[in-house]
Amino acid sequence: MSRVKHGLTTLLLGLARGLGRLPPTAARWLVRPLAPLLRLAMRRRRRIAERNLVLCFPELDDSARRWLLRLHFRNLTEMVAEMSMAWSRPGRLDRRFGAVEGLANLHAARENGGVLLITGHATCLELAGRLVAERVELAGVYRPLSNSAIERFQNRGRSRYTIAMFPRHRLRDMIRHLRAGGVLWYAPDQDFGPERSVFAPFFGHQTATARAILDLARLGRARVVPMYPVKDEQSGRLTIHVEPAFDHFPGDDAVTDLGRFNAFLERWIRQAPGQYYWVHRRFKTTPAGVPSRYPEC
Repeated sequence: MSRVKHGLTTLLLGLARGLGRLPPTAARWLVRPLAPLLRLAMRRRRRIAERNLVLCFPELDDSARRWLLRLHFRNLTEMVAEMSMAWSRPGRLDRRFGAVEGLANLHAARENGGVLLITGHATCLELAGRLVAERVELAGVYRPLSNSAIERFQNRGRSRYTIAMFPRHRLRDMIRHLRAGGVLWYAPDQDFGPERSVFAPFFGHQTATARAILDLARLGRARVVPMYPVKDEQSGRLTIHVEPAFDHFPGDDAVTDLGRFNAFLERWIRQAPGQYYWVHRRFKTTPAGVPSRYPEC
C-alpha cells in the first residue's frame, strides 16, 4: 500500500471510529447529506442499481424507480454509519438500535444441532448481525478484502460480538462449527458464478443461487433458519425477523430448495425495497442462451 493510500485509509478509519460512537440518529444524519454525492460518484454502480430495479420492479414507472434509487443511495450512505456503529461502539447496543423478533425459532432449531442462519445483503445487515450476536453466540462468514487495513478493522470490530469469522473459502471450518452445534451467520445472496450455483427463480428471473447453502446444511447436519433485518426509515431502528427453520431442508431437488430461500428474500425485500444491496450485479450469470442482463454495465 502506498504512503498516500495508507494515510487516507488511516484517516477514514479514524473517522469511522468516531462516527460509530455517536448516537445512532446523529451518526445517520451526519452522513446522509453525502448520498447525492455518492450517487454521482458511483456511476457504474448506479447504472447497475438502475438496471436491477428495472429487472425486479417492472410494474413501477420511471418516476417511482428514480425515487427508489435515491432512497437506496441514502441507505447506502447510512450503511457507513451503521457499519461504524457495529464495529466501533463499545458495550451492548441498547433499544435505540433495534430489536430481534422470533429468537424462539432459532433456539428451537438449536435443540437439534447446529444452525445455518441465512440472510440477505440488506444495507443494515452489519448492525443487524451485531444485534443478533449479542443475544445468541454465533460465528460468521466473510469475503476477504483487498485492503488489509480495512479488513483488520472489520474483523477486529466483529470480534466484539462473534466467536469466529470464517473466510468464505474455509468450508471445512464452517462444517466443523455446525457439527459442534454452533450457529453460522451467512449471507449467500450473491452471484458466485455457474460452477458454484444453481439457477432458481428470484424476482421472476432464473438466478444463480449459491449451492453452499445446501452443502453447509447437509455436511454440517444443520437446520437452516432464515432471518432478515428491516430498518424504520424514520427512526432508523432495526427489526430483525427470525423465521422458523425450513422444514425438510435440503430436500431432493436443489432448485426447489434454493427457490425457497430466494422467495423468502424476495418477500422481505419487497417490504423495504430501498434497503436491499442493489449495486451488486445479482443477475450477472445467466442460463445458456439468455443474453446479458447488464449490457451497458
